[in-house]
Amino acid sequence: MSFLIPLLTGALEGFTEKTKQEDEANAASIQEKLKASFTTRQERKKELETERTAATKVVNSLRGIEFADGPLDNSQLINIATKPKLAESILKKLDDDPEWFKKTNRGFIRQVEGVDPTIDINKHFDSVYRLQKEAAANAETLFAAPENASFLEKRTARKNLMVAKQTAAKLGVSLEDLMSTYKPAASFVSNMGRVDPSALTKPEDFDKMEKRLKSEFVKAQQSGDPEAIAKADANIGRLVILNEKLRLEKKSEAEIQSDMVTDIQKAKSEGTPAGQSKAKNLEALLQQRKVLLQALPTVTAEKTSQSNWITIANRAVSSRMEELIPGKFISTVALDGTITMTPKSIGSTEFQAAMTKAKSEVVNDFTSNGAPKSEFHKNALISIGVGFRDGRPVVGGNVLTTADVEAQKAAAAAASAAPAPVPAPTAPVVPASTASGRATPTPALPLPYTPEGQPDTSKLIAGKTYRSSNGGTRKWNGTSWEQ
Repeated sequence: MSFLIPLLTGALEGFTEKTKQEDEANAASIQEKLKASFTTRQERKKELETERTAATKVVNSLRGIEFADGPLDNSQLINIATKPKLAESILKKLDDDPEWFKKTNRGFIRQVEGVDPTIDINKHFDSVYRLQKEAAANAETLFAAPENASFLEKRTARKNLMVAKQTAAKLGVSLEDLMSTYKPAASFVSNMGRVDPSALTKPEDFDKMEKRLKSEFVKAQQSGDPEAIAKADANIGRLVILNEKLRLEKKSEAEIQSDMVTDIQKAKSEGTPAGQSKAKNLEALLQQRKVLLQALPTVTAEKTSQSNWITIANRAVSSRMEELIPGKFISTVALDGTITMTPKSIGSTEFQAAMTKAKSEVVNDFTSNGAPKSEFHKNALISIGVGFRDGRPVVGGNVLTTADVEAQKAAAAAASAAPAPVPAPTAPVVPASTASGRATPTPALPLPYTPEGQPDTSKLIAGKTYRSSNGGTRKWNGTSWEQ
């Protein structure tokens, strides 16, 4: 038998060498395929990231652009995110004809079906610009040898599995993840980039827009959702300002003043205290308009533009306050054209809140990135009592929403409907006295001042006494100081 040993040894060495070569070939093939799969997936991820960057750029370029009924909501921004050429055309339109946006309804860009208008765009992009696992893989099963496999086949299978796991580990992923199949999650693209071309040439009629926005506000109130109510209320504020802009668009001075006179007559014809109050406020606005145009011997285009913006700002504040607190304030105009508003049969808190809200809406419309859009806009803001700090407008006070006003009206109506309680007998009123035995004088309120250091008469309450910074006191009668 000794003569067989060299023969068997040689055969075994040949077998081992052959097995080693097969193992190396298998390992090379496995590594090549897994690396190719990894590279392909990484390239697709880079493509998706590039697409996301482009989409984000489109969203950022269009975010905040004001159309006739407000800016695009997030669903509309997501819609147009994959259409950079369409976005470029919109931006070009903004440069060529800014007034077009004031007359065009944002609805020409449709919302993405099934996407909430208030959705967080970044989170939405996180979910769509990614690879989604289509089918998970079980590496143990894929590399397992058949049940009836030979010892050598099972050994080869185990060896291949080990090589595959080592390769995946070097690539920084699990073998199961590397062998699973993935597809882009961006099936949403089929719903994107849809527009209504007819809206580009046929803006929504103002009356229809007004009815739609007021209907949306009613629905928001019924829902009880504070965010929905605030959004719908803000849309009404923008509508008021848009209406004031349209009143002056492409009209002569004679036409503008004629329309203002017509509005005054219409308010008077209502035959109600609120109508008479509105008429007086409109008369103050007309007088202001006349004063502004009397400042120069000749009416120039620049003067007319400035007068228009001042009129728009003041009428927008007055019109908005007529909605918030109808018939509860009076406007008077000074010789220099300055309008002063004072409360009438209303608490100072409600009056001041309504005024602050109305002024804030004008500020939002007249500014861009916190600064006035032009010197015309800045002067118009100053004319409604807006101060400036470091070049930026400042409007103080609490904001009263339309919903707050409706709630106050309902509470007042309920209180007036309830029977008045029978007053209990009271002791005679005796004036309070000081230690010296003299009657205590009526306390004076601190006099409010504007950021420029001037008395802020818009915040004064008729019948109240105020103390100035130098200690003097005066009583405000609603239009002027009593002597």
